[in-house]
Amino acid sequence: MGTLRKYLLNPAIISGLISGVSAVRQGRKNDTDWRTYLTWVAWGLTLVVAIGTVRMESLDPDDAKKRTSGPRLGNPRKKVG
Repeated sequence: MGTLRKYLLNPAIISGLISGVSAVRQGRKNDTDWRTYLTWVAWGLTLVVAIGTVRMESLDPDDAKKRTSGPRLGNPRKKVG
């Protein structure tokens, strides 16, 4: 899949963009106060997480598995073999 297409056709990105349209409508309709700014911050964070998720999915599967597997929780004193 093309580089730009994988971002534009991802459901998380589409959802983030639609919520951005909703945030713009809310900002035009209501007075600007702390809730409006909080809405914009939440929208920006949602879009950043969606873009990061698409990027992680597009990397090499073995490489991504190493990064997302977390720490190994074995007994360090246990001898193998």
